[in-house]
Amino acid sequence: MYQFDTSLAVYTLKQAEAVLNQSNAMFAKMIDDSLEFNRAMLNLEFVDMTPTDTLATLFPSATASGAKKKSAKPQRAPQAKAIAQAPVRQDDLKMISGVGPGLEKKLQDAGIVSYAQIAALTDAEITELETNVIKFAGRIKRDDWIGQATQLMAQ
Repeated sequence: MYQFDTSLAVYTLKQAEAVLNQSNAMFAKMIDDSLEFNRAMLNLEFVDMTPTDTLATLFPSATASGAKKKSAKPQRAPQAKAIAQAPVRQDDLKMISGVGPGLEKKLQDAGIVSYAQIAALTDAEITELETNVIKFAGRIKRDDWIGQATQLMAQ
C-alpha cells in the first residue's frame, strides 16, 4: 500500500535524544553545584565582631578618623573635579533625535545626563564630545541637539 520514509523520523528522534541528554547533563550539573553551595554554607565560619568593627568592615569610608585601626591601610583623599557641579537630574536623552540607547550610555559615561547639560554645550565641548565620545563629527549641530534639548527642558 503506502510506503513511508522513516529516515526523517529517525533523525528527529536522534536529535530529540541529543537535546534530552544535554538537558539531563545541565540538570545534573545544577544539582551538583547546589550541593556544593550547600556544603560550603554548612562549613561557613562565623566571626564575632563588635558593632564598630562591623561598621568599619561594611563601610570603610564612613568610619570616624579616631576609630580607625592601626592596621588599616591609609586611604587617599578623593580627588576633586576641576569644576564643581551641582547635582543634575537625569533625563531620557533618547528623546533627542539621533540619540539611541548606545549613544545615551556613552553620553552618561561622559557625565552628560540631562537636557540642561546638552543645551549648555560650548563649541569646544561639542568638538571634544564628537571626537572622543560620539566619534561622529558634526552630528550634534546637524541634528540640532542643543535646540532639541532646550525644547525638551521647556516641556
